[in-house]
Amino acid sequence: MRRICILLIGFMLPTILAMAADDVAYTKRWVQGVPVHVVTANLNSANVKVSPAIARHGIGTSEGFGSMLSRLKPAAAITGTYFCVRSLVPTGHIAIDSKLINTGSVGSPVCFGTGNTVEFKSYKSPTPNPGTYESVLASGPRLVKNGVVALSPWAEGFHDGHLYRPAQRSALGITKYNKLLLVTVNRPIYMSKMAKIMRELGAKDAVNLDGGSSTALFCDGHTYSHPGRRMTNLIVVYESPKLFARAKSQLAPAPVIAATQSKS
Repeated sequence: MRRICILLIGFMLPTILAMAADDVAYTKRWVQGVPVHVVTANLNSANVKVSPAIARHGIGTSEGFGSMLSRLKPAAAITGTYFCVRSLVPTGHIAIDSKLINTGSVGSPVCFGTGNTVEFKSYKSPTPNPGTYESVLASGPRLVKNGVVALSPWAEGFHDGHLYRPAQRSALGITKYNKLLLVTVNRPIYMSKMAKIMRELGAKDAVNLDGGSSTALFCDGHTYSHPGRRMTNLIVVYESPKLFARAKSQLAPAPVIAATQSKS
């Protein structure tokens, strides 16, 4: 029996090590009484790269989620910030490859710097200088701040009544161990519950992303949240610098001029 156990362990070890070595991984969990889809990206790994990405033809256009995945080939992807359903212009700041792609009017900027640093800026902060960061995406409202639920959508400029109703939700968070959390809930919940979910998942800081029919989550070849509309922007994650380098020119593929959105 001991010999059989040793042989089994030897046979399974490469698989166990491969699973442990995954820099981007998906899990399904029950949190706050609802099923939650969670993608965790290890920002302590130099292999991981995170960036916003916009539709093929630039700001003011949309693209199918499947088309964006096929074009960008990320390890994982989640919906990004809100957008006007008429103009298709995002409502939050977006910077890609240290260049301002879109100037928004609402939301809390999440700034990604060199070495996979992440900084959650206050909605009252000045517009982040994209030259200081590799990428920026502003969404909201803020869900968790310093490990505490912090939810003030009206103060952040979010006046759309739809935000206050139960809906499918998406969120982005960071743990104290520098793990990035991409989270979706496919059943309608209040935003306050989403904030509690992010805190329970270990997020020390978290921000709400676009939701409802824009809720989208992909990881490792599988789509766990299917959006009901075409997308204007995503957050994409790579676990290979080579694959990120190949995709870089496709993150903002069309010549774009930073657009200003006056109202959410």
